[in-house]
Amino acid sequence: MHRDQEPYRELHQAMFDYEGSGLAEDVVLPWARAHAEERRWFAALAAVRATTVPAMAIEDRWRLYAMGRICELLRLGFTRRAGHDAGWQLSVPAAAYAEFMAAFGFERVTQAEFHPFFHEVVTVAQAADEDAPPGVLAEAWPGHMLGPLLFARAGCHVAAGRRHLVKDIAEGSTLYWAYARNNRPVHDLSQGWGSNSQWRTALRRDYAIAGELHYNVDADPSRPPDEDGLAPADWRELVRHRCFVRCAERHDERFPYDRSHREPQP
Repeated sequence: MHRDQEPYRELHQAMFDYEGSGLAEDVVLPWARAHAEERRWFAALAAVRATTVPAMAIEDRWRLYAMGRICELLRLGFTRRAGHDAGWQLSVPAAAYAEFMAAFGFERVTQAEFHPFFHEVVTVAQAADEDAPPGVLAEAWPGHMLGPLLFARAGCHVAAGRRHLVKDIAEGSTLYWAYARNNRPVHDLSQGWGSNSQWRTALRRDYAIAGELHYNVDADPSRPPDEDGLAPADWRELVRHRCFVRCAERHDERFPYDRSHREPQP
């Protein structure tokens, strides 16, 4: 674990150790108020206005991941899928989550129409028309940006035809680049490491810059990916949505981390 991650590891532990009924008021928000240096660091990232994808030191990506892990835990109470027991019991009110994110300079995602760059599928209302495009019915939690960097997608309840989203697949397939959900299986590169080493995981970086969307910009192009029985369109689906939404192939034990994608911003 890098020293820049230590405050987040301490908050992470404090959240799990807490036994009261006011996690946000007693632990999370006081931590945010006490860490002015962290607030300044994130606010500086939020102020960036880049025209090309910026370089970023691995230590800074570890720091972003540490905050991302905390935020995933804070969002756990916003949704739960019947029959899926992930063992996560943490919960904070939506207003407290909004206050926490605002304290660090995060800006809410304002994209109204469904797009996998900005929106994570939580539930699907399957439309009778198989060609019906995805539309956001309601937001389960807000998404946030740091300038052009996507920090967290908005969780959404979506209506769509089967040619775009297949309900059982889109709701229940493994979500990659994710640490904690109460509604589906997840996987990120911290899994399988010890309690200290797992923190040396980097945040996936996606950028909306100059009219283009850049997915997973830190993928290693020197490592030719194994196709693993999937068509290019299936891998593209996995990188864009971070899960399968139509592909009926096995969804676990995939390795999409060395893949990237780029497309025009709608």
